[in-house]
Amino acid sequence: MNRGSVWRRWELHLHTPFTKKADQYTGRTTDEKWDNFYTSIADYIGNGSEPLRSICAIAITDYLSIDNYLKVCADKRLPDSVKLVFPNVELRMTPIASDSPINIHCLFDPSIVGELEGRFFANLKFEYNHNKYSATKSELIRLGHDFQRDQSLSDEEALKIGLSQYVISLETLSDVFKYNPQLKEKTIIVVSNRSSDGASGLRTHSDYFLGDISQLEATRRSIYQLSDMVFSSNPKDIAYFLGEGPDSIDVVKEKCGSIMPCIHGCDAHTNEKVFNPADNRFCWIKADPTFEGLKQVLYEPKERVRISSNVPDEKPEYYVIDRVEIAGNADFSPEPIYFSDKLTCIIGGKSTGKSLLLHNMATAIDGKQVEKKLETAATNVKQIPELKVYWRDGICSDDKSKERKIVYIPQTYLNRLSDEEQETTEIDTIIQDIVLQDQKCNEAYRLMLKKISEQKQQIAKLIVDFLQIVKNREELYERCKEIGDKEAIKVELTKLNDQLEQLSKEYNVTETEIAEYQSSIERARTLRESFSVATKEIEQIQDIQSVVDIKFSPNSAFAVFNELFDNAIDEVKKIADEAWAAKREEILQVARKKCGDIELAISNYEKRIAILKPKIDGNEQISKLSASIVKEQERLAKLYEYQTQLSTVQAQYKQNLNELSQSFSIFSQIYLAYVDSINCGFISSTDELEFSVRKVLRIDQLMRKISDLLDNRSIGRFHAFNLREITEDVLSTEHIEALIEAILTNSKDTLQLKGGCTVESALREILSDWYNIDYVVRMDNDDIQDMSPGKKALVLLRLLISLAESRCPILIDQPEDDLDNRSIFDELIRFIKEKKVDRQIITVTHNANIVLGGDAELVIVANQQGKNAPNMQYRFEYRGGSIEDNNPVVEENGEVITGILNSKGIQEHICEILEGGEQAFALRQHKYHFIKS
Repeated sequence: MNRGSVWRRWELHLHTPFTKKADQYTGRTTDEKWDNFYTSIADYIGNGSEPLRSICAIAITDYLSIDNYLKVCADKRLPDSVKLVFPNVELRMTPIASDSPINIHCLFDPSIVGELEGRFFANLKFEYNHNKYSATKSELIRLGHDFQRDQSLSDEEALKIGLSQYVISLETLSDVFKYNPQLKEKTIIVVSNRSSDGASGLRTHSDYFLGDISQLEATRRSIYQLSDMVFSSNPKDIAYFLGEGPDSIDVVKEKCGSIMPCIHGCDAHTNEKVFNPADNRFCWIKADPTFEGLKQVLYEPKERVRISSNVPDEKPEYYVIDRVEIAGNADFSPEPIYFSDKLTCIIGGKSTGKSLLLHNMATAIDGKQVEKKLETAATNVKQIPELKVYWRDGICSDDKSKERKIVYIPQTYLNRLSDEEQETTEIDTIIQDIVLQDQKCNEAYRLMLKKISEQKQQIAKLIVDFLQIVKNREELYERCKEIGDKEAIKVELTKLNDQLEQLSKEYNVTETEIAEYQSSIERARTLRESFSVATKEIEQIQDIQSVVDIKFSPNSAFAVFNELFDNAIDEVKKIADEAWAAKREEILQVARKKCGDIELAISNYEKRIAILKPKIDGNEQISKLSASIVKEQERLAKLYEYQTQLSTVQAQYKQNLNELSQSFSIFSQIYLAYVDSINCGFISSTDELEFSVRKVLRIDQLMRKISDLLDNRSIGRFHAFNLREITEDVLSTEHIEALIEAILTNSKDTLQLKGGCTVESALREILSDWYNIDYVVRMDNDDIQDMSPGKKALVLLRLLISLAESRCPILIDQPEDDLDNRSIFDELIRFIKEKKVDRQIITVTHNANIVLGGDAELVIVANQQGKNAPNMQYRFEYRGGSIEDNNPVVEENGEVITGILNSKGIQEHICEILEGGEQAFALRQHKYHFIKS
C-alpha cells in the first residue's frame, strides 16, 4: 500500500455456488461444491506473483442476497493476495428490456454489511395482488407462497419463486437512496449492458443514445442518471460514456448525469468461468484494494479503470525510480521511501524535508545537472551523502558506470530561467533540443554546422592567402620601382642603338653582325632559363607517384558498407596508379628530348657568340655599347616579367577580395537554408506549442567588435557605409570589400587599427560568423518572449518535460511557485495527467489541485520532528499512501502507530497541509457531473 494506487485486477461480478439463479458449479454435496469453488480460485491465482492472474478484490454477487458473501468472508479460504471482498447485490428492475427486466447491481462498502438488512433490503418495495413486499428473505419467501398460492412450498422453493418475480421500479430504488444519502455514499450502482437485460435493450449503450428518440428515453436516461458505472467491455460504450464518442462530454453529462466508467466481470456461474471473462477482457482498476479505492473510478473514470488483457500503462523498469534508502544517517529512517511509476506528490509543511528529499534524489542520479540548474535557481539545499536511489530494474545510483537520465526542475528555476537576458539563453537551448528530436531537423542542423565550419575554415585560409597576395603585390611594386620606368628604358635603348649603329659604320662591323651577336646572347640567356625550368619540372614529374586524390572519407559516412567502400577505392586507385606510371614515362621521354633540343640550341648560340665575340670585343666602344644594350634589354625583360606577375597577383587579389567580401552573404545563405527546412518541414511533437526558426544577425555584437578593433575617429571618417548603424541590408559584397581595403590601408585617412591589433586579426574577427538561430515557440498565438511570467513558466515546464525523447523520470520542485493559479488549474494539471502515463513524475507541491486534480497515484507526506508535530523516532520521516487512503497506520493488534504521520489517513493530511484541500476533494468528486442551470 505504500506504493500508492497501482493497476490491479478486480473481479466485480463473481457468483458462487448456490447463487440464487443459474447455479452451475460442480459438486455432489454442498461442501464439495464449495471446495471445488475455492480450488478454482486458488488454481487461478496461484501465489499471486503473476500480475495477470493476481486478483486483489472480489465482488461476491447474488440476487437480492448477501448470504454467499457472508459465507465467503466467514470461510476465510481466499488466497492472501485477495485484499478486499465486498457484496454485489443484483436486482431486476422495470422497464422490460428485450426479453427480461433490466439488471442493476449495487456494490456495497463492507463496513455497512451489517446494516443492509434494515437500511436496504427492508426499504425495497414490490407490489403484487395489492400486497407490498420488501426484499428481506422472509418477505421474499412470503411473496413466493402468495404467488404460487401454495403455502405447502418449502421456504427454499418459495424463496426461489419470490426472487424470480421480485422486479422493482426505478422509483423504488431511487427512493431508497434519496431518503438515505448516507447509504448512497457507501453504495455504487452499476447498470448492466446486455441487450437481453440491460438498459440499452436491443442496442448497445452507445447505439441507444445515437438512435431515434423512443417513448422510454426519459426512463432510460433516469436509469443512467441513477447509476454510477456501466457493466460493459464494448469499446464503443467505453468511449461514449467518457465523452469520447459521437456525443461530447457535456452532452453525455446532460443525458446520463455524468460521464461514467465502464467495468467488467466474468459473471461466473461455473467453475470454468471463474476469473475468465470472454476474450480475456480483464478489469483493471488503479486504486488501493478498498471500497474507497473503487470509488476513485467514479472521480477519474478515464484514468482509473481499463478493460484489457494486459497490465495497463507499463513502463520499462529502467525508466522508473523505485525507492530511496538513507542508511547510516541518524536524522532519517532506514526504511525505504517508495515512488509510483506515474505521479508522486511530496507534501508537507514548511521545512519538513520535501525539497530536501527531491534535491538529494536528483543529486544522487545526476549531480552535474543539479549543479548547473542551481546556478540559475540560486537555491541552497542540505546534502545527504548517505542517500541512494534504486531503479526498478535493480540499478543503484552508486553504480556510476550505469548512470541514468532525469529531468530535474528546482524550485524557482522556471521564473529565473525566464529572467535570463543573455544573447543565447538556456531557453533557446531547450527549444533547440526539442526541435532537434525530429530526425530531419537534426540532419538539417548538422548540415548547417558542417557548412558553417567549412566556411570558417575557408575564410581563415582566404585571409592567409589574401594577405600573402597583398605582400607579393607590394614586393612586385617595389621591384618594378627599382628597375625603373618602362618608357625611360625604351628611350635609353633607342639612344644606345643609334650610337652603336654609328660606331659600327666607323669600325667596319656590320649591323647584322652586331644584331646577331646581341640576339645570340639574348636567346642563349632565355634558353638557359627555359632549360632550368624544364629540368625542375622533369624532377617534379618523376616524384609524382599517383594522380588520384581521395576527396571523400567513408569513415564519416558509412557504418555498414565501410569495408566495401574502402576496397573499391583501393582497387580503383591501384588501376589509376598503374596507368599513370605508363603515361608518366611517355611524358618524361618527350620532356627529356625537349631538354636535349634546348641544350643543342644553347650550344649553337654559344658557338656563334664565340665566333663574333673577338670582332665585337676588338672595338672597345662597340663592346661597351653592346654590353649596355644587353643590360637594358635584360632590365626591360625583367620589368615585363614583374608586370606580368603583378597582373596575375592583382587578379588573385581581386578574386580573394571578392570571396572574402561574400562571407556575410554565404553565412546568411547557410542559415536561411536551415531556417527554411525547419519552418517548412517540422511538426511539433508537443500539443498546442508551435515552433519556428529565424535567422538573426548579431548587430550589436558586431558593432561592438568593430569599435574594439578600429580607432573611433577613423570610424567616423569611413564613408562607404555607417559603421555605427549597421543593418543586414548594408552588408553587401561591395560594402564589405570597401571595409576590407580600408583596413588593409590602415591609415587615418581610411580606417586605423587600434594598437596591438593586426590586419590579419581584424579581418579574422570582422569576417567571422555573426549570425544566430533564434528558436521561437508560441502558445495560444503568444510568442514566448511576450508571455506573462506565469504563462512563460508553464511553457518552459512543458518544454522541459517534452525535452527528453526518452521517457526518463521528471523531478519538479513546487512548480506552482512559478505559475499563476489559472495556469495551474487550466493547463498544468491537464498536462501532468497526460504526461504521467508515459513518464514518471515526482513533484514537491503545496497545491491541493496538483495533488487531486492531477490524480496523484502516490502522496508522500513529509514531517520534521517538532513540538506540535512529533515523529515516531527520527528527525525527518516520510509516509506514503494513495489519495483514497483515509485510515491511520495501525499495528497488527489494531493500535495506531505513534507519530503524527501515522495518526491520520492520507486524505486528512492533504486537507490539513494543503490550502484548499477540502474544496479540491469536492471539485474532484463532482467535476464530471452535470450541473443544472
